Amino acid sequence: MKNSLRIITLALLPLLGISQKMKVQTAWRALNDYESTLKDGKPDIVYLNKAKEAIEVALTNDDTKNQGKTWAYKARIHYNYYNYAFLQEMKKLEPTVADKKERNDLAYGNTPTTEFEAANEAVDKIKDVDAKYMEVIQDGFTKGTSQLSEDDVKFTLVAMQMKMEAGNIANGKYKAKKFDEAADYFYKVAYLNMAMTRKKDTANFYNACVSAGRSKNPAKILEYNKKMVDLKIATPYNFQSMYNANLSKQDTSAALAILSKGRTAFPADMDLLNTETNLFLAKGKQQEALNNLTASIEKDPSNALFYLVRGNIYDNMANPKDATGKDKEKPANFDELFKNAETNYLKVIELKPSNSEHLYNSLYNLGAMYNNLGGYYQTKAGNLPLSEAKTKGKELETKSQDNYKKAIPHLEQALTIKTEDKATMSALRKLYMLTNDQAKATEMNNRIKASSGK
Repeated sequence: MKNSLRIITLALLPLLGISQKMKVQTAWRALNDYESTLKDGKPDIVYLNKAKEAIEVALTNDDTKNQGKTWAYKARIHYNYYNYAFLQEMKKLEPTVADKKERNDLAYGNTPTTEFEAANEAVDKIKDVDAKYMEVIQDGFTKGTSQLSEDDVKFTLVAMQMKMEAGNIANGKYKAKKFDEAADYFYKVAYLNMAMTRKKDTANFYNACVSAGRSKNPAKILEYNKKMVDLKIATPYNFQSMYNANLSKQDTSAALAILSKGRTAFPADMDLLNTETNLFLAKGKQQEALNNLTASIEKDPSNALFYLVRGNIYDNMANPKDATGKDKEKPANFDELFKNAETNYLKVIELKPSNSEHLYNSLYNLGAMYNNLGGYYQTKAGNLPLSEAKTKGKELETKSQDNYKKAIPHLEQALTIKTEDKATMSALRKLYMLTNDQAKATEMNNRIKASSGK
């Protein structure tokens, strides 16, 4: 009895393998029958259901699950399911949307993509299980389909159609403001193109990154931009996007690392350079920021903003404050830092930027810098011992007055830009009084009252 059972079991094994291969044949026949009904304009979903049932059984067997053709049939089956759902959606929209293009876009935006995803995954799977078969398809895709069998031609045409459909879906999702999904589908277009043609689809990888950016999904932004970096088709935009995404996750170290890579890859890119400069400023790394600004000015010497920011850094270095805002001791190289700040502010004024904020800030900061230096000398004179008051005191008072007078014309010019700015008016009123110009002090006092509605 035992021998008899063993013989029966062994006899069943080859029959089971034949049965699984027959399932592939069943799927092939049913799929072709469905495609015939599609050509007739009367798609019969029953054939597609039969094809799907057969192919799923075939994919459980070791003899057929690792064959590229089995997965090619699966891709065709699921793509046809998606296409069937799309056609139904088009019909549903006909009564309410007259314009065919608009109806088409809406249908792509509304049709569920589960079946399309399954088809795409089947195409991906072929590369893993049957690389040689994929190479045959790739050659047919790029060199012409004359060398392919009829079934392989059909699969190649479906892959081409899927690439086009993925692009349509991506555009439809984008127009529907479903940016997460749009990003996924632009990526699919790029990936399908790369899988079939062996070429990197820079444009659609970029579209995926832009859509991911619109989705404000940090994980997706990082994933798709990193893909362009890994494929060596990145632009400065990709590094900037990853930097911002890491900052939104409060991962400063990762942001710095990717920014550093971007600066290495694109040392001449101004946006990355400026981003790094702003980061240095936020971190209090003034010298590093100055180095970057100098590099920026060398590339764009007529950019007033660079001089304004550089002047502001030198200004802050010359006049340091503690955490409470109280003035600290002047640095040993105060004169040099002050002169550098003055030179940069004056350069902005010389350039006469169209951006009035840049011009105003340079005029006001320069006036404030002279005013503060005048106050510094005045305080220093007041703190002198009596034995030095007559000699050094007079010198310090003269320096104080000179700086007060240098501040006035810059603040007056600043006030012509922001005519109602109370901070500027108050500073001028004080300076007029300090320089004994009572008439102007009174005039400015009246102007302040008028602007306050008093």
